[in-house]
Amino acid sequence: MNIKTSVRRVAFQNAFMLPGMDKAHAPGEFDVHVVEEPLNVMWEGYHRTLTLMVTSGAFTEAIAVTEAALDEALAKDTQPAQRPASST
Repeated sequence: MNIKTSVRRVAFQNAFMLPGMDKAHAPGEFDVHVVEEPLNVMWEGYHRTLTLMVTSGAFTEAIAVTEAALDEALAKDTQPAQRPASST
């Protein structure tokens, strides 16, 4: 079985939360490791089995995350901060 692993770097400009995190993480650049196993088909195809985002700071941790949750957090990070409506 030829397991395929790839790594990409993502950047957050603001503090962020991902599912499974206890508290917001500080902004920065992070490596995302994707592990895929080959499908048993006639053409080349893979099934994603694991996506981990590796964080660092006081200690290093690996957070299992879905591609959808990561994409959503990255999209939210690029949006301007919402200011609360003033009550005047």
